[in-house]
Amino acid sequence: MTPETAFQIVNGIAPVAWIAMIAAPRSNVVRRVILSGAFVAILASVYALIIATHFNFDGADFMSLEGVMALLNDPWAMTAGWVHYLAFDLLAGILVTRKGMDLDMPRLALLPCQLGCFMLGPVGVFLFVVLAKGRGHAWKDIALG
Repeated sequence: MTPETAFQIVNGIAPVAWIAMIAAPRSNVVRRVILSGAFVAILASVYALIIATHFNFDGADFMSLEGVMALLNDPWAMTAGWVHYLAFDLLAGILVTRKGMDLDMPRLALLPCQLGCFMLGPVGVFLFVVLAKGRGHAWKDIALG
């Protein structure tokens, strides 16, 4: 398998989870398969496999921007980085969706938060916190997790 093939596979998996979660968050299938974290686990396993089989940590420098850029210059390393983003953004979206449903937030109000998580991870979490606080929820009630 090439890094391009792996990239295409994960890019096909993640949107399926997002579309299902946004379209029908309360359905039994979505709850069991998406909101359970199963798709995140699939992405995490792909990430672990790429790291275990293709990632070269020789000369890794995580303490400078230049070092990280050099590290991600390898196609497999960049693919691993992309899978990392996909997994964590999906996890953030799951937590926002589940907590939003727990707080009885309207689906349309939650939609910008979900889309924010999908496209820009932390932006969606930020929007969720602003929405929840704007609706009068206490910090302890909106804690994700």
